[in-house]
Amino acid sequence: TDPDWAPARANFGKAWYWVPLLLYYTGARREEIAQLAVADVRHSQEGGWHLSILSEADDLDTERSVKTAGSRRVIPLHQDLIDRGFLAYVEGLPRGGRLFPLLKPDKKGYFGTNFGKRWAVYLREVVKIASPASPVHGFRHTFKTLCRQVGIAEDVHDAITGHTGSGSVARAYGAMPLGTMAKELRRFPVAPTC
Repeated sequence: TDPDWAPARANFGKAWYWVPLLLYYTGARREEIAQLAVADVRHSQEGGWHLSILSEADDLDTERSVKTAGSRRVIPLHQDLIDRGFLAYVEGLPRGGRLFPLLKPDKKGYFGTNFGKRWAVYLREVVKIASPASPVHGFRHTFKTLCRQVGIAEDVHDAITGHTGSGSVARAYGAMPLGTMAKELRRFPVAPTC
C-alpha cells in the first residue's frame, strides 16, 4: 500500500492511507477516528503508544463527540502502525491541529461522513467488494471477528472497541488496563499489504 495514494476527486490527504489502517487495528467507529486531534496520539509507561478517544476531562470539547459514555477510552496502537510510519506522520503535523486536517465536518458536524461515502464508492466500484455492511463499519465487524480467531478475550476486545453492557454485571466493574490491551493486541493479525 502506498501512503501517497488517493482516488481521483476526493482529496482527504493522508486520511486515505491511515484511516482504514486505524479502523482495521482498533475496531473504532469511523467518526471516532476521523475527528481525532494530533494530541490524541499519546504515550504512557503502562501501555506505550495509544489513541485517546475523548478519554479525559481535557478532551471534552464542543466539536467532537462519542456515541456513548463507554466510547470514551484509550486504544493501544498496534506495532504495525508504528512500523508503517504512523508516529512520523503524527510528528509532521501541528501539535494543536487535527490528525486528518483535510477531513472537514459535514452539516451535522461529522468529520468522517464524506470520507465514508468516498471509501464506499472506492470499495464497491474499484475493488468490487459486494457486502451488505457499510464498508467503513465493516472494519468494526472484521476487528471483532479477528480478535475471536486469535483468542483475544472478549472483555479485552470489548474495551478496545468501546462496547459496554455485554456480559455479567461484574464485567462492568473496574477498567481494562491499557497494558493488558496492548499485550493482547500484539496477537492481532498484521494487515495485508498490496
